[in-house]
Parts: sequence; structure tokens; C-alpha cells
Amino acid sequence: MKNPPLLTLTLLSFLLLATGCVSAPPGHAPSATTPVPPLEKPHYVIGIDADYPPFTYRDSTGNLTGIDIEAARWIAARKGFEVEFVAVPWNQILDALVERRIDMVYSGMTITPERHEKVAFTVPYFTVTKSVAVRSDSHFTMDDLSAGRLRVGAQAGSTAEEWVEMHLVHPGIMPAGQVFLFPDVPSLTAALVNGSIDASVSDTPVQQEAIAGKPLVILGEIPSSDMYAIAVRKADSHLLTMMDGGLRELMADPYWQVLLKRYGLHPPSSVPSRNLS
Repeated sequence: MKNPPLLTLTLLSFLLLATGCVSAPPGHAPSATTPVPPLEKPHYVIGIDADYPPFTYRDSTGNLTGIDIEAARWIAARKGFEVEFVAVPWNQILDALVERRIDMVYSGMTITPERHEKVAFTVPYFTVTKSVAVRSDSHFTMDDLSAGRLRVGAQAGSTAEEWVEMHLVHPGIMPAGQVFLFPDVPSLTAALVNGSIDASVSDTPVQQEAIAGKPLVILGEIPSSDMYAIAVRKADSHLLTMMDGGLRELMADPYWQVLLKRYGLHPPSSVPSRNLS
């Protein structure tokens, strides 16, 4: 017989494979006992304003919290994906989304026609008005604001900035030099406290949080019904559908009322359907 050692080695290899003592060679299907690695969950990066309480902010220990943070985590757990929150300057956040540095914006973002030209929005989940804050020892009135007699501050990139531009600057009521923009609400509020500006314009729930415990008061509210929603890229139809469904499930769940109460927020009488498609 030719090459008996080779024949013996071949028979031994088949026996070892049959008993599972050695691995199957590359390209062969694993045996029934081979563990299958778990599928990785999808991972999405959420862009936020880290100084926008009660929606998104850092608590006293530096951890991110807020109703939008907790809501995003609830939806992620329900839909089976992981989330990472990244703070982005508000006047850069839509560019970060379009340029794929983040996957969505979930941080008190108002739906506007201008923004809708760039991104897609989910169903709205909250409606707010804007308010005007002044120092408590001032004698300013809303008429002073309407007449363009005040130095007005707003957060850069916000709908408050848009409101000041549209209603005061563009009509020629107020010179552009009387409008001061700030990167976030805390710096806006600090400027009001130290007298660098006469009034600040911001969304009411955020303004109320910002002036609490400071020598500031709400002078009045600006009639508006800004609707908050999650923003995603227009091409990400699957993500839009998933987040839209997650929001609807959350707002139908008792946990939504728990969150609203926890953060001192009051829901609107009804939440309109998305109509800016």
C-alpha cells in the first residue's frame, strides 16, 4: 500500500471533525453547537444643546438629563437601538446634521419652513410660546419692545433670533446694532443680569428656568405656537419613520405624563400632525 501514514492522518482528521474536536476549515458552515454572536444594535448620535433646561441640560453632577434626553432613551429602549448625545453649538447644529456628524437633533427644536427645506421633522411633541424677560428693577414695557427702544438679546440660531429679525429689524423698527446674539441661554441670561442688554427673548419654559432665582422677571409673552419635533436628514426615511412611531408611542404611554410632570411642563390641548412634508 502506498503512503500508509498519509492515509492514517486523513482518517484521523475525519474522525476529529466528526467528533467536534477541531474546527471546520474556513468556508464551511459551523456546527449546530457553535455559538452565534449577538447582532449589534444600531447606534445613533443625537445632537443637543447642553444648556437648554428643562429639555436638554447637564445636572449638578455633569450628567445629561432633561425631558428630551429621557424621552430619547425611552424610545431607544423601545425600538432597540443605542443612543449617544453630543453637544453642538445651536447655530451649527443643522449643519452638523446635514454633514452627517450627528444622526438627529432632539433638543427643543422648532419646526420652521426654513429648517424644513434642509431636514425632515417627526410629528410634533410639544408646543411653546416665546417670552420677554427684563431686570426686575426696570420700568420697561412690551410697548418699549414693540417700538424698538430696547437692546434685545437672543440665542444665535434660535427662532427667538428669527422673531427679532422679522418683527423688529427687517421692518426698520429697531437698528440691527441693538440686537445681541449669544451662544447659549446661560450667557444670554447673564448679559441681562449685568445690564449688557435690556431684554431677552426665548422660549417660555426655558426662559422661566433661566431667570429662576435671579433679579429678573417675565415682562410678557409673544403670541406664537412653536412646535418642537425631532429633526433627521431627508434621506433617512427609515430613521424618520422609527422616531415618528416612537414619539407617538411615548405620547400615548403614561410615562409621557410622568415626564411632563417631572419637568414642570404642561402639554398643549392637542398635538397637530406633521403638515410640512
